Amino acid sequence: MNEIDVLSDVFSTLRIHSDLYFSAQLRGEFSVEVPSEMRRIRFHLLCEGRCWLQLPDGGINELTQGDIAIVPNGVAQVLSSAPGLAPVPLSEVVENGALQQGVLRYGEGERRTRLLCGFCQFDEAIDHPVLANLPELMVLRPQDLGSAPWTAMALRLLSMEADLNAQGTVGVLTRLLEIIFIQSVRRMETDPLSPAKGFMAALSDVQLSRALQVMHTQPHVSWKIQGLAEIAGMSRAGFARRFTELLGVPPIEYLTHWRLIKARALLAGTNLDMLEIAGRCGYASTPSFSRRFKETFGVGPGSYRRASKML
Repeated sequence: MNEIDVLSDVFSTLRIHSDLYFSAQLRGEFSVEVPSEMRRIRFHLLCEGRCWLQLPDGGINELTQGDIAIVPNGVAQVLSSAPGLAPVPLSEVVENGALQQGVLRYGEGERRTRLLCGFCQFDEAIDHPVLANLPELMVLRPQDLGSAPWTAMALRLLSMEADLNAQGTVGVLTRLLEIIFIQSVRRMETDPLSPAKGFMAALSDVQLSRALQVMHTQPHVSWKIQGLAEIAGMSRAGFARRFTELLGVPPIEYLTHWRLIKARALLAGTNLDMLEIAGRCGYASTPSFSRRFKETFGVGPGSYRRASKML
């Protein structure tokens, strides 16, 4: 069996990429409400000072210098100098001319707070358990990363690069954001506070990970539950129950959806003909592939490919 890095396979197929919103230079007292935005994964790196981040459910976290907050699922959030301050919508702040040449300057006073704000985005039409089971907020603090020095180093490099402001800085920063996000998801595999369910929990399961491995290395194979259960070393019923419990979908449903996710990536990123893509993704004919693709995504594969080439 040709083993692959399943998590890397997922992220490369989801086509996750990052960008920056702005660098924020805030003074005195402030409270800015950042609106919800699709399913973007937002980042706030605190470069200087202190800041409070509040989510719609009322949860609030204090950030100190060097911390990074990762807010998945595009939810709204409030960034403030202290809890309880009435927030001003970000759109109003921008309309009043606070954003100039990638720098948001807002507030008055001697106390300074500097933030680097960016995001990761991915194919919005895709639902995958690795994204569906993310917590509402992930906060990485340098002092808590002793068991993950690679993440601490990436976070330190991100902070240093944010202060550098040299040629190539934006390219380095955006790639570091992607690295830190993937590292944050990977940490869920060993973090005792992480959910007991989800994609990373399934990858941590020695038996289920074997089945996920073949689903990702050989999506073209006509897998049945019995064959996957045998690879996992479990009974058919036990495998189906455990898989569904952790990932939220039955094994064959996961495999079917993964094949279609792979097909979207191949349609957008290669010039392979439709029959080749259908075969690689487990479909014996293009009509059956096209029908299932359209049922799932609301557009046929040919139309999707043409639209993706125009982006």
